Amino acid sequence: MIVDHAIKHKTPVFVMGNVEELEKLWETLPKQMFTDIFIRPINVVEMVENIKRQMDEYYKMKKRTILAVDDSGVILRNIKTLLEDKYQVIPVNSSEMAIKYLALNIPDLILLDYEMPIVDGRQFMQMIREDTEFQNIPIIFLTGKNDAQTVMDVMSLKPNGYLLKSMDAQKLHAAIDDFFKKQTK
Repeated sequence: MIVDHAIKHKTPVFVMGNVEELEKLWETLPKQMFTDIFIRPINVVEMVENIKRQMDEYYKMKKRTILAVDDSGVILRNIKTLLEDKYQVIPVNSSEMAIKYLALNIPDLILLDYEMPIVDGRQFMQMIREDTEFQNIPIIFLTGKNDAQTVMDVMSLKPNGYLLKSMDAQKLHAAIDDFFKKQTK
């Protein structure tokens, strides 16, 4: 039912009608569930402006999805705990699990460990970039190494960013926030 979907997904719901129609509607649905109510006769320009403003706000508030790929459960838990206030974090502990996730979902960002067993971050990124369905998903590498050779290796792949696992929690959060702010400009 539409009502269940709207409640479950916190989707904005707009309603319009005359006073009698709306009173009848409120006998079955609570008035509070509606994002905005438009009573006939309607000023169409005002209605469109209100709906646009509220939908813009809705999309700003909707949590972005981050697929965190790392073979360390500790790192995954830390990332999830750190970012879940603002983002939906999907932690997976291998490239194989990430591929399974991507078969059904497209995240807004992949935080990718550079060094993992079996399929490492480099190989995973190459697979993603070769697939037209996934090639535009932004990827930021996470690594524990910051020596010149590792930095050159990582940056040669042209990821959307590079972060150190040892980064201060606030700086890591700020880096992710800044990344998404730049994406929306």
